[in-house]
Amino acid sequence: MHIKKLLSAAAAAVIVAAAFDAAAQTLRFGHANGEGEIAAELFEEFAERVGARTEGAVTIQIFPNEQLGNENELVQQAKAGAIDITAPSMPSASLLVPALEIPSAPFLWSNWEEAQAIIMSDAMQPAFDELAEQHDLRPLSKIWYWGWRNFTFAGHEVRGPDDMAGLRVRVPEQPAWIGMVQAFGASPTPIAFSDVYSALQQGVVDGQENPIPTIYTRRFFEVQDYVVMSQHMLQNNMMLINTNSFAGLDHDYQLVLLEEAARVSALNTSIQQRREQQMLDEIDADANTTVIYDVDRDAFAELMVDAYPTMAERWGRDNFDRVVDAIEVLRQR
Repeated sequence: MHIKKLLSAAAAAVIVAAAFDAAAQTLRFGHANGEGEIAAELFEEFAERVGARTEGAVTIQIFPNEQLGNENELVQQAKAGAIDITAPSMPSASLLVPALEIPSAPFLWSNWEEAQAIIMSDAMQPAFDELAEQHDLRPLSKIWYWGWRNFTFAGHEVRGPDDMAGLRVRVPEQPAWIGMVQAFGASPTPIAFSDVYSALQQGVVDGQENPIPTIYTRRFFEVQDYVVMSQHMLQNNMMLINTNSFAGLDHDYQLVLLEEAARVSALNTSIQQRREQQMLDEIDADANTTVIYDVDRDAFAELMVDAYPTMAERWGRDNFDRVVDAIEVLRQR
């Protein structure tokens, strides 16, 4: 009898273990960030905390540094369900939903607080609804501060748009960037991000533009003479999950993912803004690099007035007007 009880207990343990294994889920998270970037560190922390809070029922497997593809490819993979989570810039996601490019519109925002409020508001919600309904992607976090984008140049001291006339500027292959650089009288030159450093080093282009953390961690300032503090665009990223992957999780685990995504998003904003200033100070201290602060942002912004209507055609005029109206209301408070 004693032996039978032991065998029954053992069988029960096997059944419980099998049930646990069946319930356990692994989510594949592919992103483009590499070593030294705060995002990569926080995504690892996100995965660890989700695993701990779900007691191993949800495991997040991280594939950093474009191991599974570039940012645009990762968005497509997440849409198809080949991976479950990714963390693209809003412009990369705009290849699916053009209106998601609106927060990257040049010279749209007065400050980060204003941008964050509008991105999280009803003004942008139709774009997120379209992303979920038509492309099977929903945000775990709509906010992932990356920084204000600034120009860098070799051999050209740029303070206003006239100084950019005819210069070759590396840009992502996305309409807002191409339209902006054309509006400034320069020549937009799309080059893969992984090739930017060598393109600058070899003089294939005269300059590029990126947030300070990218200029610093990718060492672009080493092959550029000037960092121009134009702050022409905001780069905000997101954490996206495939809607079917999310729906397949227990409701409590869904809440864990949303809570932990919100946590690392807030941490990222705080740390990134602090590091952004520290990195700029280090670049400024480099004897071979000059940081130009007295940039005529008004002159640049005026040139965007004529460019916006063309951009808005792609985004949807109603979408752009809704955001602009929300900004005006916020500024009047």
